[in-house]
Amino acid sequence: MNRLPQGTELKVLVIEDDPFARTSISGALTNAGLKVVAAAGDARSAIHDFTMHDPHVIVADLDLGIGPTGIDLARSFRLRNPKLGIVVLTSYTDPRLLRNDIPVLPPGCEYLVKHHISEMQFVKTSVTKAFANVNSNVLVSVGTRTPDWIHDLTQVQIETLRMVAQGLSNVEIAHQRFVSEKAVEQTISKIAKALGIPVATNQNQRVHIARIFFRLAGQSH
Repeated sequence: MNRLPQGTELKVLVIEDDPFARTSISGALTNAGLKVVAAAGDARSAIHDFTMHDPHVIVADLDLGIGPTGIDLARSFRLRNPKLGIVVLTSYTDPRLLRNDIPVLPPGCEYLVKHHISEMQFVKTSVTKAFANVNSNVLVSVGTRTPDWIHDLTQVQIETLRMVAQGLSNVEIAHQRFVSEKAVEQTISKIAKALGIPVATNQNQRVHIARIFFRLAGQSH
């Protein structure tokens, strides 16, 4: 278990591309008694700040726009510092909802969903846990009310779920996935069953699937 020398402050690097969220998170963590050494708005700045300040923990958004994700940075930084604590603070209930090639979360990572967090004290506790759990047997700690069933969805089902939410037809999905239209229909049917969507017309089913996707992604639709 990671431990700091007595009298040493836990240094935190915040990585968040939204200026308002970045300022709010940094300020709240500071008010909670943590030492925020820097707040980066993109991957390039994050790399610079990580090198300059050598933080004990990073608090990173999953979606940083074009380029590396928060998980990409976390994995890279963990290679440079095996004792680095990692907190992913995101709107996505499952990281696979962002894109289909998302890397695996590093061991000991704390995964927090923004709209499930009622107070910043919870994030402070997660920062401390993330630092302590680096060398433990903890794989990923999901400290939110993430629905159990979403972890049972396969990568293909998650990818199809995203495509349906984007408004793609079965034909378009089949073309992009290099499968038959019948295979897409079967996948959508399995998704609907997993989500508890009652059998209805294809259009209504797709609307329900899209709504659930946007809710799980923390987007208001």
